[in-house]
Amino acid sequence: METESMEYRYLGISGLKVSVLGFGNMTSSWAEGSEDWNFNCTDKCIRNGVNFFDTAEIYGLGVAETILGKNIKQGGYDRDDLIITTKLNPSGFGIQGLSRKRMRQAIDNSLERMQLDYVDVLYIHKFDPEVPLEESIRVINEIIDNDKAFYWGTSDFTPQQISECFAICEKHGWIPPIVEQCEYHMFDRGTFERDYAPVFDQYGLGTTVWSPLCQGFLSGRYNDGNIPEGRLINSPFLDYFKECYDKYIGSRKEAAIRTLTGLKTVADELGCSQAQLAIAWVIKNPDVSTAIMGASSPRHLDDNLGAVDAMKKLTPEILARIEDLLGNRPTPSMNWRNFTPNTPRR
Repeated sequence: METESMEYRYLGISGLKVSVLGFGNMTSSWAEGSEDWNFNCTDKCIRNGVNFFDTAEIYGLGVAETILGKNIKQGGYDRDDLIITTKLNPSGFGIQGLSRKRMRQAIDNSLERMQLDYVDVLYIHKFDPEVPLEESIRVINEIIDNDKAFYWGTSDFTPQQISECFAICEKHGWIPPIVEQCEYHMFDRGTFERDYAPVFDQYGLGTTVWSPLCQGFLSGRYNDGNIPEGRLINSPFLDYFKECYDKYIGSRKEAAIRTLTGLKTVADELGCSQAQLAIAWVIKNPDVSTAIMGASSPRHLDDNLGAVDAMKKLTPEILARIEDLLGNRPTPSMNWRNFTPNTPRR
C-alpha cells in the first residue's frame, strides 16, 4: 500500500518498485522478546507506506524468518503490495555452503518458515569461496524458474564478484542480479560511493543498504563519545558492535564528538532528529534504492520513519555543511583516459 508520505524507487533496472525506507528484522530474534512488539513494528511500517521487508535464514537461525511470516499472516496484508526478501548464507546450516544441494532445500525451508509461496528477491548472502559461483547462480535461476523467487541479488559482494556474476549470466543466458545489499552510512562511504560506482553505472544495479545509522552511532545517543549503559547487552553481535565502536568512535574520539555534535546542530536547525538526518542523508543518494531500518524499540522506529520528510530539507547548502563536518568524501578513481603527465590529479 503506497502512501503520499513515502517515496518509492525502482529496484535497479527491474520493474520492482520499493519504498525508500525498508524494514529489516535481524534483531527480531532477540530484541524486546515480544511477539506483539514485533508485529506492531511490521504493522506500523506498512501503515506508513513501507513495502520492503528484509530477512535472512541466518538471523536467529530461522527465527527471524518465522517471525516475519507470522506478522504478515496476522496482519492479513495483501501479499501483492509487499516486497519480501531473504538471503541464503554459506555458513550456519551445515557444511554444504551455497551448493546446489543445500540451496534447493534452503529456499523450501525459508518459504515454509515464512508461510509464503515465494519471495520477491532472493540474495546470495556473502560470496562462498568453496562453491563455484556458477553453481550457485544456476540454482538461483532454477528457483526463479520454479516461481519460488522472482528476482535475485547479491549481499556484501565485492564489485569484482558482482561483475563475475554478470559475466556468468551473459555466458549462459541466465537471469542476472538486480540488486546488491551492502553497508552505507556517513562514517563508511568509500566502498559505496567509489568502488561500487562503476558497477551501478554499467549494470544499473539497485541497492538495499544496511546500517544507515552505523550501529546507532549516528543516532545522537553517542554524541559524548561513550556507549550508553546496557547497549546491546543481550545481543549476539556484541563483539562486532565493540569492533565498530572502536573503529568509528573509540579510536578517534575527539574528532568523532566534533562530527556528531555538529550533525546534532544541523538536525536541530532543520527541525528533525539526528537519526532522521543521518538516514535522510543516505536515501538522498540516488544510487540508494532503499535503506533498511532496524529497531530496538518502538520509539526508534517512529523516529526513523520521519527520515523521508527530513530528506526533503537537504538543500545543496545543507549537504555542503554536512560534507565539511564529515570530511571523508571518497577520492574518485583515476580516469586514466584523461590523464597526461604533469597534470595535477584532482
